[in-house]
Amino acid sequence: MAQFADRLIQQILAKNSRCIVGLDPRVDQMPAFVRGSGTYAAITAFHELVMDAVADLVPAVKPQLAFFEQYGVAGMQAFENTVLAAKQRGLLVIADGKRNDISSTAEAYANAYLGEGAFDCDALTVTPYLGRDSLAPFVEACKKHGKGLFVVLKTSNPGSKDFQDQRVETTGRPLYESIASMLHELGEDLVGESGYSSIGAVIGATFPEEGRRLRELMPRAQILVPGYGAQGGSAKAAAECFNDDGLGAVVSSSRGTTYAFGDPAISRDAFVRGVREKTLRMIEDVNAAVSLVNPQTPLRSPALPRA
Repeated sequence: MAQFADRLIQQILAKNSRCIVGLDPRVDQMPAFVRGSGTYAAITAFHELVMDAVADLVPAVKPQLAFFEQYGVAGMQAFENTVLAAKQRGLLVIADGKRNDISSTAEAYANAYLGEGAFDCDALTVTPYLGRDSLAPFVEACKKHGKGLFVVLKTSNPGSKDFQDQRVETTGRPLYESIASMLHELGEDLVGESGYSSIGAVIGATFPEEGRRLRELMPRAQILVPGYGAQGGSAKAAAECFNDDGLGAVVSSSRGTTYAFGDPAISRDAFVRGVREKTLRMIEDVNAAVSLVNPQTPLRSPALPRA
């Protein structure tokens, strides 16, 4: 099987899209036409509509596990269906769970989300703070199954400075830089034909200077960039996480794309059109910003619907 990084880049180039759509089920905020038949049915119908609207526009979707877990068994059944539905539409699935634990438990997490059974996602977000050995089971699962990792480095929330920016006594560098150097080493064995590694990182769009520095430390890593739009991050800031070839990162938007309509009585057709238009505008915004930061990279923008 091809490396995850190669499959992601293939999709990015085919669709000329460096953006992904986050799937965060909030049943009380969904349009009225999908509610009323139970949690599982509502989440399933909502996500299938979203994916139908964007499947030809984005390389991947990013379901946030916490939003499924809050609904118990019905939510996790809906997550399983979401993964299957995404694959049926040719979309890669990045499970955003920020998992990790001691090595034996990390192995169980890796089996659940990166194995060929259970949920069988294409990539998973994980935390690095239990040390290098806690990441090893995830890296091995990536090697075995052609999957990918996005390791939390510098998150988009203001409080990320409390711990992630702490200086490491032995190096004098922020903790996130020390972890980045380790990830660069871990990812060397998973560099695909594209020149990119399937061991990547999470860097928020709200910290462009840090993103630029981390891009330098991890030239081969794929970077997942949350924080665009609703969390205050701009396309220009997110563009700092890209390489000069216009690749190496994907920018994520969740509620700004799927819950930004404010009218629970919105019709099915209007909802689908709205999701698609917001996604197209995000792609245009990010492509333009990447071209500005990396002017030697020719990028075309998608055709937006006329007003």
